[in-house]
Amino acid sequence: MEYWHAILEALIDTAKVVPILLIVYYLIELIEYKFAKKFQNNKLMKGKASPVIGSLIGCVPQCGFSVVSTDLYSKKMISVGALIAVYIATSDEALPLMISNPTSIPWLFALIGVKILVGIIVGFIANALYNRIFKEVKQTTSVETKIEEEHDGCCHHHVESKSFDWVHPMLHCLKISAFILIVNILFMFITHVWVGEEALVSFLNQSRWLQPIFAILIGLIPNCASSLAITEVFLMGGLTFGALVAGLCVNAGLGLIILFRRNKNIKENIFIVSILLLSSLIVGYALNFI
Repeated sequence: MEYWHAILEALIDTAKVVPILLIVYYLIELIEYKFAKKFQNNKLMKGKASPVIGSLIGCVPQCGFSVVSTDLYSKKMISVGALIAVYIATSDEALPLMISNPTSIPWLFALIGVKILVGIIVGFIANALYNRIFKEVKQTTSVETKIEEEHDGCCHHHVESKSFDWVHPMLHCLKISAFILIVNILFMFITHVWVGEEALVSFLNQSRWLQPIFAILIGLIPNCASSLAITEVFLMGGLTFGALVAGLCVNAGLGLIILFRRNKNIKENIFIVSILLLSSLIVGYALNFI
């Protein structure tokens, strides 16, 4: 009976957030439809202020812009600082989940503000280090001549500049709701059947100074479930705000997979991942002291 009760509670908790998620995903689809093409054509993404633009764009709660920015970086159409700023600022599925939980709204604004600021600062540092470590890469004329009418959005679906996709937000909502249900069932079993909520939170609180490392290891998993898991544990009181920020700063959605697949310069890829890991770790522990 305990298992069925836990599953029922997980179903109820998941059902509460589905309508809000659906609205949020339609708004995100509208943003991608309206602005992703402009994002591709924006020459500021290679300029001195590129980390600022990248960080502001990255705060849109989806992995779509991290996928687009990675593709553009592999063609040397945006700076490394802009790419890293997008990675740090994006929060994948964490923001929609926090929006659906009214009590977490203050933390939501704090999270967005910190991630935008960190994205800008680390982006500028990355640009400076990149210029010292790597030689300038000349752009080929074939890259600059044409930008396609389609680009990859989140989940690798194609976003066409001429038509709005009414189906994708619904399918994406169902997919994320399934992830949330799985995560909710798992946490219900842990907190109500196997371990107990008080015991779990007590263990995590005793491991306070290891939490940013745990969160970063989870955040590196290129899947929607990783950002959901980090956010769920934070909302139940099991993670500090510093650990939440650390895990979500390093969580670039599908961006890192696309980076290693499309950018053939392995040294650049290692440089980007190293900057991402180090900055997330520093910020996570710095916030733990506050």
